[in-house]
Amino acid sequence: MKTQLTCLLFSGVAGAIYAQTPTPDANTLMNLGRFDEAKIILTQNAQQNPSAQTYFDAGYGYLRAGQPDSARTWFDKGISLDEKRIPLNQTGLAITYLVKNDKTNAEPKLNELVDKSKGKNAEILYRIGEAYTGYLTPGNGSIKPVYPKAVDAAKAIDYLNRAADRDKKNAAIQLALGDAHYLNKDAGTAVSRYESALELGMNASRVYQRIGDIYWQGRNLNLAVENYKKAIDANPTYAPAYNQLAELYFLVNRYKEAANYIDQYVDVSKDKRQETLLRQAQFHFLAKDYQRTVNMIDSNRTALAQNPIVYRIEGWAYSSLKQPQKAIQNITTFLEKAPDKVMPDDYKYLGNAYLGIDNPGSDSLKAINDSLGIMNLAKAAPFDTTENLYSTMAKYYYRSKKHPQAVAALDSAARHGFKADGQDLFRYGMSNYTLGFQHDSLGKLIRDTTRFALADSALALSQQVTPDYAPTVLYRAKANYYAYPPEEAVRKGKAKPYFEQFINMVADKPDDRNRYKKDLILAFKYLISYNELVTQDANARNEWLQKGLSFFPENKDLAKIAAPETDTANQ
Repeated sequence: MKTQLTCLLFSGVAGAIYAQTPTPDANTLMNLGRFDEAKIILTQNAQQNPSAQTYFDAGYGYLRAGQPDSARTWFDKGISLDEKRIPLNQTGLAITYLVKNDKTNAEPKLNELVDKSKGKNAEILYRIGEAYTGYLTPGNGSIKPVYPKAVDAAKAIDYLNRAADRDKKNAAIQLALGDAHYLNKDAGTAVSRYESALELGMNASRVYQRIGDIYWQGRNLNLAVENYKKAIDANPTYAPAYNQLAELYFLVNRYKEAANYIDQYVDVSKDKRQETLLRQAQFHFLAKDYQRTVNMIDSNRTALAQNPIVYRIEGWAYSSLKQPQKAIQNITTFLEKAPDKVMPDDYKYLGNAYLGIDNPGSDSLKAINDSLGIMNLAKAAPFDTTENLYSTMAKYYYRSKKHPQAVAALDSAARHGFKADGQDLFRYGMSNYTLGFQHDSLGKLIRDTTRFALADSALALSQQVTPDYAPTVLYRAKANYYAYPPEEAVRKGKAKPYFEQFINMVADKPDDRNRYKKDLILAFKYLISYNELVTQDANARNEWLQKGLSFFPENKDLAKIAAPETDTANQ
């Protein structure tokens, strides 16, 4: 959720590297999980250069892609070209049954092929052993076998050890042994086998990536990052390491780094698949680089147009950019095109967009848009565990003088575990204060003491947050005053400390004294009455009276209170 990309700082260096990036070969594409592109290269090679090896490679591409039936077609074509003691395509054909969990057909045939090669051909043993790993495929933060039902770590280790005994310098066998030991829950040995592959000349970047994946699975993220960076140091054009770093940083909510590395991955790999471009846009949105998100989508509109998710991402970005009309257009399009994929956050961003529309000179249109905004936020609020949407709703209801709804929204926030901030507490107190004044069918005032008590409690908490905010103190006084008939309120004295505090807070502020004139007069009258009825302290009564008159000498109520004293003095 951040802004400018870190990778832009390195554009001078990176550009030189990226310009020299070679077209990925089929093996690299498979390691990237880009099987469709790998299959095209392998099948074209088999068609142009038919041999046992090229047919096997084509079938192997389909096998790695999770398409054993299609793989079988290519292995069938290659069988007639197999060497007698290296039945490579026959092995591939048997493996297609193994990965489909048809071990009745697969295992006798595999045993027969091992016997046919007299158990001495490392290539056959390697291919069988690798098949028993299920073809581990690292990517997006996980290492999973393409064929989990084919996995048999013990058999994989057995075949691969036999292969290694016959070809001690084969790096690919060591890499597969690392995978087998990983599946056997022996990460330490797995890393040792990967390191052996490196010593035997295996592509260093691929090995370091594999080690990084192992550490990732073990939740040792620092070592995972270290090895991915080693992979990049060994070959700055090795795209899988950039992708893994992007996904790892995404996992730990470091979105700027995630966006940086996925940009580098796309630049190095030239991967323009729809899912990759969407992932890239998503990471930039999470990094709060909203304009970059929108620009990326716009510049890849043709490639992305068929996927409705693009409207969601762009709509959310426009909502965050405070461009509400574009946000509404995109999110509404998404909701229409993919109703089965709707999530609460869609309503959150749509609601915020409606609330963000300015309608100068049209209060009625503003009210309609605000109402639509709150309606959408209400759909999202119960599901959002990080953002208190109820607070936004309460703010709207409070400003619209819809106090029952404001109270209900803040009650819902509390039930969902959100802690009220100072403003929430103030609004809760003020709405309850307003609701404390009820009227019967004849219009007679009914004081709701429960509401006034709730108001005072909320305002007391708000006062702890903002102790110098005069309205909080004032309405604590008024909540304790209006909860009872006037004389009872005076005799109880609950409002006294707050009226006193309020007067002291505004006494030296002429603008506030004018703004709160009516409230100050009420406060003086209350304190005069309190000292007359409760403490019977004539001096204190007179001090408050004289202070009130000094503030408001023209006030008739205060002058009337002072009149008996004047009459007495003149007699």
